[in-house]
Amino acid sequence: MKKALIIISIIIVLIVVGVFMLLSNLNSLVAKAIEKNGTEATQTRVTVSGVELKLRDGRGSIKGLKVASPDGFKASDAFSLQDITVGIDVESLRSEPIVITEILIQAPVVNAEILKNGESNIEELRKRVQAFSGNSSSGPVDDSGQAAGQAKRIRIDQFIFEKGSINIDASELGLEKRTIDLPEIRLSNIGGAEGATPDEITKIILGAVAEKVSAEIAGSELRGLIEDKLGGSIKEKSKELLDKIGG
Repeated sequence: MKKALIIISIIIVLIVVGVFMLLSNLNSLVAKAIEKNGTEATQTRVTVSGVELKLRDGRGSIKGLKVASPDGFKASDAFSLQDITVGIDVESLRSEPIVITEILIQAPVVNAEILKNGESNIEELRKRVQAFSGNSSSGPVDDSGQAAGQAKRIRIDQFIFEKGSINIDASELGLEKRTIDLPEIRLSNIGGAEGATPDEITKIILGAVAEKVSAEIAGSELRGLIEDKLGGSIKEKSKELLDKIGG
């Protein structure tokens, strides 16, 4: 009897250790998936410092997500998202669409670098993601006309991007670096009742964030400073430059 209890105890310990290792590996697998897919989409380095999933609670957190600037820019990171909280309707994982109840991104930092020719690291990343989304949405099609291996559709009930800041580096234009606050971005019911593909979700969120960043840059005193720097006789050129910066 005592031997049986010892064996059962050992089995229980092994199960606990196995579950712990599974959850630990799951966190690691999610982090690697974010880095892999993010790098493919942006064609630049995407890193994550940590992921913690609480499946029973339908919650998860992503720490230290960074997107590097493309080659040719001095800023090491274009985006730095230190604290991302995700809520998931666990029951929806068995159906479609998968319902993400909340994505909360707090204190994100955007490092916008502007070169002499008006090229911006943020605009370059946006072009790359849009090109990637377009290519991935035109995959192989089966006999029914559906895309083969099509990803599950997703609905996001609430997306919040708050307490953000933009560091603007236009030093190549002879301007001092400056930091401006980024107003809160709040989106709801992304994907609608039927949900949307991950590519469509990415376009919606990226479009909203890029639009807000562009508006804040264009609305700041940076516009006037660049116009003054380029000279009044070429105002049209400066407008073209600023439009290019804002995307």
